[in-house]
Amino acid sequence: MQQIADNLWTFDGPDVRFMTLDFPTRMTIARIDESLWVHSPIPITPEISEFIASHGAVTDVIAPNGFHHLYLDGWLEEFPEASFYAAPGLRKKRPDFQFSDDLAVGKEYPWSAQIDHEHFVGNPYVEEVVFFHRQSRTLILTDLVVNLKLDGFSWWQKTFAKFDNVAFPNGKCPRTMRLTMRDRKAALICYERMVGWAPQRIIISHGECFMENGADEVKRCFGWIAA
Repeated sequence: MQQIADNLWTFDGPDVRFMTLDFPTRMTIARIDESLWVHSPIPITPEISEFIASHGAVTDVIAPNGFHHLYLDGWLEEFPEASFYAAPGLRKKRPDFQFSDDLAVGKEYPWSAQIDHEHFVGNPYVEEVVFFHRQSRTLILTDLVVNLKLDGFSWWQKTFAKFDNVAFPNGKCPRTMRLTMRDRKAALICYERMVGWAPQRIIISHGECFMENGADEVKRCFGWIAA
């Protein structure tokens, strides 16, 4: 567990394999008054249970895109009174899970006074909801930026990670995501919103976060959208 700022923490989870690479995972928790907002949940561990018991009640659990839903069942079992929010398209992918609500553009949620959100669209394979924690000026992303340390990777994995632009310390939006973009104009709305937030830092789900110069990192990672 790492405290990022007042009322904002991250927890590292197990590695997952995707496109031949082992991706570390990360969950973010924000405290809003006496409630806990959980982004991209990982498996519940004794450390997480102890943290929750001493910091507030879990009220909102966010599945931010179509990939980050693997551990929702455990959270629903542990916190049945919480609200579970689905990224666009996730209900179709997980018809077995009873989501409380969908994440929609322009819609207000119980946490909206402290956490803004916007949709990154334009790629048929990855549609993600991004978030901005106002109090700490922290941008919270999931798969849109990857920044992997390559220790322990094979030569092939290192080669692919560098080709895909996801190698630490200069990881950014994966090249494969850029190559599969179909509508950069649609993605421009989200990019301009992220720039307008002027974040101080960026939390990502896979790899090392960017703990300073957040606004410049947004432009470095996504400036190609506006080019």
